[in-house]
Amino acid sequence: MFLFTIFFNSEYLAYSQSLKLEYNISKPPLCSNNNGKNVYFQNLDSKTGKFTAGVAKKDVNGSPIIYRFNYQKAPKSLQMFIDFHECAHHQTGDLEKKPPKQNSLEYMMKESIADCVAAIRMKSDKIKGKTLIKEVLVELKKNMIAIGFPKSTIESREINIKKCFKKNISLTTYINKILKKRGFN
Repeated sequence: MFLFTIFFNSEYLAYSQSLKLEYNISKPPLCSNNNGKNVYFQNLDSKTGKFTAGVAKKDVNGSPIIYRFNYQKAPKSLQMFIDFHECAHHQTGDLEKKPPKQNSLEYMMKESIADCVAAIRMKSDKIKGKTLIKEVLVELKKNMIAIGFPKSTIESREINIKKCFKKNISLTTYINKILKKRGFN
């Protein structure tokens, strides 16, 4: 019984410490919108927020910005992916049009494209790209399960990211195709 108590307490302590694990916040990547304007980043910390998230917006002056929420709660690979994903919304002109209704087909397509751009950017790191994308998929899945996403949504996102990671296309070519489809070129 004594050994069980010690084991249980050490397991609890290890688990509770892993929940409090904090990471260094990575430097944001270079990012410009579809009009060539530099996108800037702002780190925000929420004491009650449990997950790392990013939001692409225009600030009060109309300048492109990405808000980085709780980045200290995610490993560098996920921080990179979120930055690339949010940057993609600026690069592909998502913020130049009226936003689609959440969970509409157009909204889901916009998110899939942003995931694809992020995967292509991560692939460009020939040395660590595969390792990083594997870490991202593990972290995304873990977070999406905790939030309560349906299994089908999680699997669909994972398949899309893997497929995009394998694409034999340059980032510029892919983004230009999206912009052309959307009538920006």
